[in-house]
Amino acid sequence: MKEAHSHVRRGKPWCELLSFLLLAATVAVAQDASRALVLKMVDNELKSQKQPRYWMYIDSKKEPGKSELNRVFQTPECWLSWPVSVDGRAPTQEEAQHAREQVEALVNDPKVRKKNRGQIDADGRKSAEMLRILPDAFLFMRDGMEGKSLRLNFRPNPKYQPPSSEAKVFHHMEGVLLIDAEQVRLVRLSGTLGSEVDFGLGILGRLEKGGSFEVVQSEVAPGDWEVSRLDVHITGRVLFFRAIREQQHEVRTQFQPVPSDLSLTEAASWVAGDSEPSQMGCHGGSQ
Repeated sequence: MKEAHSHVRRGKPWCELLSFLLLAATVAVAQDASRALVLKMVDNELKSQKQPRYWMYIDSKKEPGKSELNRVFQTPECWLSWPVSVDGRAPTQEEAQHAREQVEALVNDPKVRKKNRGQIDADGRKSAEMLRILPDAFLFMRDGMEGKSLRLNFRPNPKYQPPSSEAKVFHHMEGVLLIDAEQVRLVRLSGTLGSEVDFGLGILGRLEKGGSFEVVQSEVAPGDWEVSRLDVHITGRVLFFRAIREQQHEVRTQFQPVPSDLSLTEAASWVAGDSEPSQMGCHGGSQ
């Protein structure tokens, strides 16, 4: 009896090891399946960026000490903006005049339009770069459904080497990714800095643990998805102790497709509220 009991005891570590290996294999398979789903979502998002639609929408922005409500009009050449309210009040004559001068400059000056378009394209490239690194920078695990979306938890992949400062910050995030189950499109990506992020061993800069971001996409028309909310809350210091505070809350609503044959002059009249959308026969978005 004693000898048999000894054999059982000696065999227990092997059972634990086998269970651990089976669990590790199961987790690896689940992570591979989740990564494949994320890869498909990223591919769909990047394809949509190559065939943009153009919209007019209301853009609400809140930053420390300031809030703005703007009407934004997108065209292939530039994006026009007009203040609807500033800090909860109607824009002053000076603010309205400044907005009109900016709109007229975009309509009349090709160099101003080129600069505006360049800034938009630069933001688009950064967005595409962050999407591309998602499948490799993080480890994903399915966590059921949230409404009509697949829910995945993510954490930094320790094997990933960030190629840039932006990627380094992004790679320190852990959080939740929601993917539309039917169209495999990004619904929500929210993350929190799980640790401090140092630049140059902390000499050049540091972002504090606990900083967060969230980006939400909504289907604004059948098959058309646009960013509808952006939240950024990050604090730290950079380059000789200069404090940085990224506190931004942005919500986009009331999307309307822009007519494909609209001129810049008509777009300027529309965004300034001089003409009503119904007068222009809004009949679709441009490619």
